[in-house]
Amino acid sequence: MEKNSNKYSALRVIATVLANLTAILSANYIVFYILDHYNSNQHYVVRSENPLTKYLYIIIPILMLLTALLYLILLTGRTYGNVPFCRKRFLAILIVDIVVAGAFALAVNTYTFDWLSCRSKNVNIVLATMPPADAQGQPAPTPDASPDDGTDTIVPQTEPSNPDASDAPIQNPTEAPTPAPTPIPGLLGDKYKEKFSDGAPVMTEPNTTETLEDGTEKTLIYAYAGSKVAVELYHYQKGKLEYQIAELYVRDINNLSAGYDSKGGKEMIYDFARDMNAIIAVNSDYFVTNAISEGLIIRNGVLLRDNPCKFSDLCVIYQDGTVECYDCKTDKIDYNEIYAKYPYHSFYFGPSLLDADGNPKTKFNTTLEGANPRTAFGYYEPGHYAFISVLGTRGIKDLDKNPLGNGKSPGMSLTELSEMCHAMGMKAAYNFDGGGSSGMFWNEKLFGHNTRVTGDILAIVE
Repeated sequence: MEKNSNKYSALRVIATVLANLTAILSANYIVFYILDHYNSNQHYVVRSENPLTKYLYIIIPILMLLTALLYLILLTGRTYGNVPFCRKRFLAILIVDIVVAGAFALAVNTYTFDWLSCRSKNVNIVLATMPPADAQGQPAPTPDASPDDGTDTIVPQTEPSNPDASDAPIQNPTEAPTPAPTPIPGLLGDKYKEKFSDGAPVMTEPNTTETLEDGTEKTLIYAYAGSKVAVELYHYQKGKLEYQIAELYVRDINNLSAGYDSKGGKEMIYDFARDMNAIIAVNSDYFVTNAISEGLIIRNGVLLRDNPCKFSDLCVIYQDGTVECYDCKTDKIDYNEIYAKYPYHSFYFGPSLLDADGNPKTKFNTTLEGANPRTAFGYYEPGHYAFISVLGTRGIKDLDKNPLGNGKSPGMSLTELSEMCHAMGMKAAYNFDGGGSSGMFWNEKLFGHNTRVTGDILAIVE
């Protein structure tokens, strides 16, 4: 019997390895499946573009069959000892394998997603505010030193030193020069002033369509003109592909505001947007309430999390309106340098869609590169931004039964999205959470999917 047992020793090792592997993959798949499909308040998504998990539902049954076949051979050959078929020992080994493998899978997932917030280091710190700027956007000058501090101060004279008018040269009377218009304060100054309103906000739905050179139909479906913000929302359709791009113009970075529940609550996009009285809003990165406690998370100038960035790209919107994206895999990111430049928002999801020179990228820090529903944020210049929402093959939840969006759009790959942002002249662009989270809300209409709750939005408010 011992000789027969040695003969099958290699087979026993293979069977044990397969049993453990099957248990580990099964435990992971069950955990993800439950969280994805039965708990809408969580946000754990099986990465379907990863070949291993994409075909996990096929791989696991195959491993189960192979494992069962090997154990059947081993039991038939009585290679587990003197007890006929060794049922007790076989069951004991199998149970231990499953328990150990399941515990290992849960431990790995718990650490990775930090379900119990064991590694969380959430904070709630109001960051420094950038010094006020003048109408041209330049930093305000420091006040003149007072005479008491020992410095010499030159005070300009407002009256001539000799009040005798007879000494003044005689000038021909001329018309008073027209005073120069007062520069408009804010990020854009006088730029795009025709898009803003001098009085009450004006909202329109022009529905004017033009056909682009490549056959894409571009329709201006909504416009908002206020004193500090302006929005132009365009609907694009080429074949079955549908997407919307909102051109955003803001004079104050506070008008580009994030919405989230400070207690960690999750809502649909339109609920967050209504609570904020948002003019237009999109879902953002979900990392305010996501259990993956990584990254630098800043919202509305408040530091919420300052854990290390390891795998994804970081996007920072600064108080001066500029936007920068950082590659957490290759860039050495110093948070102190970011704080010194007065950040207003930071997002940790990605990937970034354009390189440092504004050119399209072909490699991204993610496995989800295929065609999907997408949400993205674009940057042209301080005060000029864009919201992007792309329909994909998912269900659609539309509050107002908006006729735009029929669920047949194929979505966009990251490469396609990157090339589109470059073609539109953006200097930086950043991918937000997509899939069932993706959506754009405006004027009681929803474009996109938004079939599940989200943890935060980015919105334009007046």
